[in-house]
Amino acid sequence: MALPTPLEAHAFGRYSDSAQIAAYLRMLAAASGGKAVFGCAGRSALGREIPVLLCGVTDPARVASGKLRVMLVGSLHGASEAAGCEALLCLARELLLGELRELLDVFELVLIPNANPDGRDADSFRNGNGVNINRDFVLLEQPESRALDAAVRHYAPAVVLDAHESAVLKRRTLGQEGYLTAFEAQFDVASTPAIPAALRDFATGTLLPQLIAGVQARGLHAQRYIGEIRSRSQPITHGGLTLRMFRNKAGLRGPLTVLLETPMEPKAGQYATYRDIGPRVRKQLLCMRVFLDCIRASAPAIRAAQARAVLELDEPTCALNGSYLRHPPDATLALPLRERASGTRVQSTFADHRTVIAQDPLRIPPQYFVTEHTDMFAELLARHGVAFERLAEAIEVPVVSEVFAGGDEPEAACQRIDELNHRRLIPAGALRVPLSGSHRRLVPLLLEPRSTSSVFRYPAFAGLLQHGQPFFIPRGVDEN
Repeated sequence: MALPTPLEAHAFGRYSDSAQIAAYLRMLAAASGGKAVFGCAGRSALGREIPVLLCGVTDPARVASGKLRVMLVGSLHGASEAAGCEALLCLARELLLGELRELLDVFELVLIPNANPDGRDADSFRNGNGVNINRDFVLLEQPESRALDAAVRHYAPAVVLDAHESAVLKRRTLGQEGYLTAFEAQFDVASTPAIPAALRDFATGTLLPQLIAGVQARGLHAQRYIGEIRSRSQPITHGGLTLRMFRNKAGLRGPLTVLLETPMEPKAGQYATYRDIGPRVRKQLLCMRVFLDCIRASAPAIRAAQARAVLELDEPTCALNGSYLRHPPDATLALPLRERASGTRVQSTFADHRTVIAQDPLRIPPQYFVTEHTDMFAELLARHGVAFERLAEAIEVPVVSEVFAGGDEPEAACQRIDELNHRRLIPAGALRVPLSGSHRRLVPLLLEPRSTSSVFRYPAFAGLLQHGQPFFIPRGVDEN
């Protein structure tokens, strides 16, 4: 075998560590004959590099004519979900030295196999600061989440794959009832209602069925992602709807974003390879290959959907929130579970709450003004790549200012009391935040306290809201 991965070189006896992963990617780049370039997307909380391998990318700032740029991200949850990284190392070898080389004629690929190197080396799903970075894409406080968000902006992929795994034994929840989950592969797409409908509809109506059918045709049962099952009596939904998660944040920036999740058997089991990593990698790699096949076949349709989505960004309103509901009111869904003691598969019936409704429509303003805490918000906006300017002198402008309950508890603090349409003196030094492109929807979701993706849903920001006082981030009004 040409250039065995670190996992293969150690006979599947232990996971690859971060240093081995980076060294292997450098070896692939050196052996690729100029088809790949090794780089660093950023540094972890503990200073480890987050490696990136560019395959077939001639100019990071511009996609070659006729090609589609695809980003694949693995192991956002470190060693707790190790197979995505290991599979991406195998995929990189196949793309550069093996049977998938011809895909470089149609794709430019950005591979980030080891998105959480601290968690990788600590056998944890958290980073070196003890944070689940897949819940940090609103505040972007962690260096890993900032690096991934910046990579999406910098490389501007048309499609993103976010590879995860899930333990079939939910020891503290479903396992207490005596059951394990039973699935082989799950896919989902970015689901925040603010994502343009043209992209969301294509993803759910066309791409997801293709992915599921393609994986099942290769002998692996696949389904659309089901949110974590904690009890046999809970309602069933798909994934989360806020920007906290990477796939939703990336999807709002424009790429068609796909979640892949495959299962992990209990750690304590007896397996032919360390923690069953051999079969886990094979399942991930099979799904990744099907993913690339489907993206290749759908490339013209993807471009068309994204062109419609760009036009849709100019629409005057967007939804700040969304929620799941049961529709029709008696809808049910049968899913397989496994009895924990015997391993027997059983069908369980759940209330089906998978219909998403958009809520809290907002007429998108031309701009926002940040009149207080300007340094704090300047840093936040810069982390998100949002352009703004500081006013050199005070101006009086028509604005809409909402009034909130305030307080230290986010949910209560963000309760709206009133809305004022008035002229307001915006002081010198305030931030003016114009809205354009994808930021027309991103910025309202971040700055509007009513949004469940808002920074004000976090205590440090909720405490800035003053009870009964006009909000210090008013919306500008078009005077024409």
